[in-house]
Amino acid sequence: MGNCRTRQGEYPFCGQMLLPSYSTAKSAFAGTAMMRLAKRYGHAVAQEMLSDRIPETAGNTAWSGVTLDNTLDMATGNYTSPGYETDESGRTMADFFAAEPYADKMRLALSFPRKASPGSQWVYHTSDTFLATRAMNNYLQDKAGSDADIFDMLGDDVLEPVGVGPDSLVSSRTDNSPGGAPFGGYGMFWTQDSVARFAKFLNNDHGAVNGTQILDPALLAATMQRDPEARGMTTTGAKPLKYQNGFWGKEGTSADNPAYTSPFYVPFMSGYGGITVAMMPNGATYYYFSDNNEFSWNAAVAEANKLAPMPGAAVTAR
Repeated sequence: MGNCRTRQGEYPFCGQMLLPSYSTAKSAFAGTAMMRLAKRYGHAVAQEMLSDRIPETAGNTAWSGVTLDNTLDMATGNYTSPGYETDESGRTMADFFAAEPYADKMRLALSFPRKASPGSQWVYHTSDTFLATRAMNNYLQDKAGSDADIFDMLGDDVLEPVGVGPDSLVSSRTDNSPGGAPFGGYGMFWTQDSVARFAKFLNNDHGAVNGTQILDPALLAATMQRDPEARGMTTTGAKPLKYQNGFWGKEGTSADNPAYTSPFYVPFMSGYGGITVAMMPNGATYYYFSDNNEFSWNAAVAEANKLAPMPGAAVTAR
C-alpha cells in the first residue's frame, strides 16, 4: 500500500482515512444486493418489472417492460441523449443529486423519456441505480416483511460476514433521514481494509464466506466477466467497455501488452473523481482513490501479470 498523499501532505493515519464510495456503490451495494437476492429467492428476481415494484411508475408508460436486470445494466431505454455520460452531467441529474426529499429524487429519476427498447442501449444514469435499489427494497419487503430494508440486508448478509468495518455499514439516504431510501448508486464509505476485504470476497472467495455461498454463483460469474456468453452491455465512449450488474469490464489483449497472449477481462468498480477497484482474473486486486480524475491503471495490470499471469497471458521477462 502506498501512503495517503493529500494536497496538505501525507495523512498520518492512512488506515483510518474515510474514503467516499461514489459510484463504486453501484457495484458494492446495488449489484451485490441483486446477487444476494438471487441467492435467497432465485434468478427470477432479475426479471422483476420496475412497474410492478415502484408505485410511482403508475401511469408512466416509459417504464413499462423495464426489468431490474435492464436497470442495473444501465439499459432501461429511457434517456435524453445517448452520448457518453451526457445525461449524467446534464441538468436533470444535477437536480437529482441535489434533491434530498424522496419524492423529488424519485420524480427526477423517472423523468427520462423512452428512446429505445429496454436492454438495447447503454446510457449511464446514477438515477437508474436509485430506481433499481428501490425496486429491490420493495421486492425484499414483499418477501421478508414491511420492516425489511435492502441496505440492512446487504449489511447483515454480506458486508458484516465479509468483515468490513463499521464505516461501510451505513448509507446516505433520502430526506437526510435514517429511515429514508438508500441512494444505491453512491453514498457508501470505505477504508483501505474494507476495500481489500470486499474485493477479496468477490475476486478470490467467489462470493463465499467460510465455505458458505453468499452470492448467486452464476450471476457472480457473469458479473465478474467469467462467463464468455454473458459479457453485459457495451458502453459508449472513445474506448467502449462492458457494463453488467453495476460493474464495469475491461478487456486486455496483445494490443495493450505483448505479454497478453490471450484476451482476458478485468471487472472493476469505478467512482467519480478517480476511484478504481480492479479485480484481475489472476487473483490480484488493484485499488486507487483520487480526486484528480485519474483513471489510468493499465500499468498495474501489466505489473500484476509479471507476478502471476492472467489466464492465457504469458509472464514477461524480468
